[in-house]
Amino acid sequence: MNAADVSPTRDATSLLDRQIPLGSWLLTAAPWLGLLLVMLGTRLYGLRTYPLDPHEASLAANAVAIVSGGDLSATDWAQPLPTLLAALSFFLFGPGDGAARLPSILASLALVPALALLARALGRDTALAAAVLLTLSPTVALAGTRLDGAIVLVLLASLAAAALVREPSVSGAVLLGALLAALPLSDPLGWIVAPAMLVLALVRFRGNGRSLALLGTSALVTLALVSTVLFTRPSGLATFLGASWSALWHDHLAALGHRWTFPAIVLATDEVPNLIAAVTSAVVLVRERHVRWPIGLGLLVLLLVMLFGNGTRTALVLVAVATGVLGAYGLSAVMAHIRWSALLDRWNAAVLGMLALVVFIGLSLLGRLLDGPNDSLLAWSTGLVSLLLLFAVAFWVLRTLWPRASAAWTTPVVLVSLALFALAVRNTMLVNATTSYRPGTILHAGDASPGLVKVVERIRRASTDLTMFQFDPRDPTGGHGLVLVADRAVAQPFAWYLRDFPNLTIVEAGGLASAVPAAQVVIAAPNDQAAVAALRPDLVWQPVPYRLAAPASLARPDWPRLAVGLVDPRAWREYVSFLLYRRVSMPTQPESVLVGLAPDVAALAGYPAVP
Repeated sequence: MNAADVSPTRDATSLLDRQIPLGSWLLTAAPWLGLLLVMLGTRLYGLRTYPLDPHEASLAANAVAIVSGGDLSATDWAQPLPTLLAALSFFLFGPGDGAARLPSILASLALVPALALLARALGRDTALAAAVLLTLSPTVALAGTRLDGAIVLVLLASLAAAALVREPSVSGAVLLGALLAALPLSDPLGWIVAPAMLVLALVRFRGNGRSLALLGTSALVTLALVSTVLFTRPSGLATFLGASWSALWHDHLAALGHRWTFPAIVLATDEVPNLIAAVTSAVVLVRERHVRWPIGLGLLVLLLVMLFGNGTRTALVLVAVATGVLGAYGLSAVMAHIRWSALLDRWNAAVLGMLALVVFIGLSLLGRLLDGPNDSLLAWSTGLVSLLLLFAVAFWVLRTLWPRASAAWTTPVVLVSLALFALAVRNTMLVNATTSYRPGTILHAGDASPGLVKVVERIRRASTDLTMFQFDPRDPTGGHGLVLVADRAVAQPFAWYLRDFPNLTIVEAGGLASAVPAAQVVIAAPNDQAAVAALRPDLVWQPVPYRLAAPASLARPDWPRLAVGLVDPRAWREYVSFLLYRRVSMPTQPESVLVGLAPDVAALAGYPAVP
């Protein structure tokens, strides 16, 4: 018998000849692909509304310095990884707000497949539910549209968790080491997350000295490569360690318990669907005693963030992620017990459809009624009558159609789920739009005011009119010849949007006296105005909205008033008004800076001197 006649023991069919079950694959992947599209839409909607905040602008300035070969700011080198990603984006597309935020948007999108990789550990339904909750989380959505390390940290932690649940291997150890090192490179809070995951890695690879050695080597190499920008800046590692540990100490460890209420307030205002899902999970997991550990893990993360987070954006994102992952257990359990086939019955469908219509129309009318009659008593009265008619319709449905429905108790569960889903979609879609901002949300505290860009545009227009023919090797096109001086404390994001001006000087507050005499534009903090005005009495001063602030009622809650509010219907109305329509009774004004303009610049910018 010839060797050629011997049948192979394995299938020798080539890859090109094999049948691929495309239909089955598409059916499995369809929910994940749909979530990717939803996440993309929620991240891009209203993205250009908010300018870069001071922190974003500082990272963007360092990213430009990397691309152009300039000097890095040591104080802003606490997050090398998002800075390098922004630099790569600038190299490909040029510097700009959209290019600066592109890596965060991509990291946000990558969170969906990262959760899909965790399906083995969480279960497919639970992982999908977690992806839904995080996709529709306003906190996660906002972090995914800002140049910051928060969403990158969450993505890397998810990938590290996926690597931990897989079978130990040499390649897995190398990958896990790189991911663990990348956590503190993304955000100072990574120094707290990385050691916790390292302990799990040591348990996972116990007894395998080679894998542990490769893990440690990979971590050190990653740390050195990223912090030194591929060894092009040898001092980068020491600078990163100093800046990162300093930020960790001052922003978190030294501020133990400071602004501990911020996570709770965000959960009660912006993350209500996630919070309800998490409470449902707690009930489910308590009944199933063998899976109680997620409750403990979720509560531990919440406690640590409330103690060490200091209300930073990264801390709030970690709270939202922990709540969403915990809530996924409850959401998947509820969805599994719903009799979906029964909802197709005509009576069940009629009850669900009519009640859903009543709820959504009623919420629209309620928004008009919460403010009271105001100027039009007739319009308010008409809205009230319409709302009462909706209540009558709902009563008729419950009295007539409800008894005929075979899945009557399934209907309210689905109805509540739809209402929460609609609320989550709305809040997530509008989180990047100025129309959603009623200065009462914690999420936007620290963001740059949208009005800031209009002032910058006026300065640029005045500069073009005055200096368009003053060509300079640093400004070959002309039009950027104004002499600008900015106090370092409030220089960003003005310096970012005025980066084309070669005569822009950033000085410490004490150095304003020497730089102001020759300046045509001065950007100063309000407490510096008197000193600058004494040197330059000719300057025309304009207050400029600088940074959005959290309202005092949320930043420093009045606990006795909140306790009384639990039984006060007026407080309920205020809470519902904010929850559904982002309305607050006492809005907080943004922080302001002062821009001093020389008379000719002020006239061209549209700011004439006030007699």
